[in-house]
Amino acid sequence: MTKLKLCSALTLTAGLTAGCASIKPAEVESKLSAWQGADIDTVIQSWGVPTADREINGKKYAEWNTREIRNRPSFNIGVGGFGSHVFGSIGTTLFGGRESLHCTVQIGYNDRGTVTQTKWTGDPDACDAAIPERNNS
Repeated sequence: MTKLKLCSALTLTAGLTAGCASIKPAEVESKLSAWQGADIDTVIQSWGVPTADREINGKKYAEWNTREIRNRPSFNIGVGGFGSHVFGSIGTTLFGGRESLHCTVQIGYNDRGTVTQTKWTGDPDACDAAIPERNNS
């Protein structure tokens, strides 16, 4: 395999990896802020029972925590030869392995049960998957 072909293969692999879609933090923020003004009971019906529910300095908060472990895709590149020009081969695996994704979402609500504030931390992809779309019907 010539250097040009090897460089082309590496460029293609890097391009495929960079081309994977990823959720932007602003998208998660927009999805979460849509829940502002909702009733906390409606949030719980849509999201499920919170992982934690607490009151701090007279303010009430519900919190949801998620953790996901997934395998990252791996790409293999091999360099070898045939005939008398190149003997043997060299192979390597790029990327791959396991990754842990987490998301914590905190919803603050007042005494009437109205959502007054929202906050999230963690991986944007995990948070996007954890936060349901708000149905305003």
